[in-house]
Amino acid sequence: MNVQGVGELGLLERIRPYLGAGAGLDDAAVIAEGSGYLVASADMFVEGVHFDLEWTSAEDAGWRALALALGDLAAKGAQPDWALASIAIPKHWKVEDVSGLYAGMDAVAERFNLRIAGGDMSSIAGPAVLSLTVVGRTDSRPLARSDAQAGWSVGVTGPLGGAAAALREHLAHRLVPLIDEGRRLNHLGLCCGDISDGLVREMEKFAAMSGVGCELHADKVPCAAGATLEEALTSGEEAELVCAGPESAIAKAGLHVIGTMTAGKTVKVAGADLKSTGYDHFA
Repeated sequence: MNVQGVGELGLLERIRPYLGAGAGLDDAAVIAEGSGYLVASADMFVEGVHFDLEWTSAEDAGWRALALALGDLAAKGAQPDWALASIAIPKHWKVEDVSGLYAGMDAVAERFNLRIAGGDMSSIAGPAVLSLTVVGRTDSRPLARSDAQAGWSVGVTGPLGGAAAALREHLAHRLVPLIDEGRRLNHLGLCCGDISDGLVREMEKFAAMSGVGCELHADKVPCAAGATLEEALTSGEEAELVCAGPESAIAKAGLHVIGTMTAGKTVKVAGADLKSTGYDHFA
């Protein structure tokens, strides 16, 4: 059997027996440490899949990569602390491309007082691969996707689809991770996820991990300027967060209410006929 067609969640099910207890349930690992919690996450960015230097600058690609990696920390309400950046570089790359990539990451790191503490470099025959590990800390245990409950409301922090609209027009899109907002939402007791693979796909992850599905209302989903409704529902690489929690907590947070968690594992979208539910590397 080849990996294509298995899907990311299918592969996760197959490798879960080899992971530590609780690992793989979320995009970030949460580890008790002293009086608080350490939150760690790893992301890979592949040239030709996640960025294309034919139309984007290396600096914009570096910014976007670290900003997206920090989305996992934002979803857990963690303050970024340090990162490791490892890169496999094709020999035909220009030196300026490498330094530009790091300059972009450094600009994001400086904004959030994050240290790029090290990493590794290697050559590669194929496209470049950038691997980022980000680590942050929080004083309270964030809820996992598996904590979601039927009857909870679902809300998003802002308009969706902007990244897809920018990609379609080959425009630079320097998203900013919602670190402070994520901390506020977690302190309100909400279960949050970053929309890295699309809103509907993120809710499918909630369903897979919690056994609780949801019904989203397409007419309630806010769309970014220039984005279609389908892009708002299924495009990824967003800075915005999706949160689930009691109706009162979602209302207190001031989020755009877009749906409800439901019994069962089915994710439904009322009012939209989608061609796909989001990006999956292994679909």
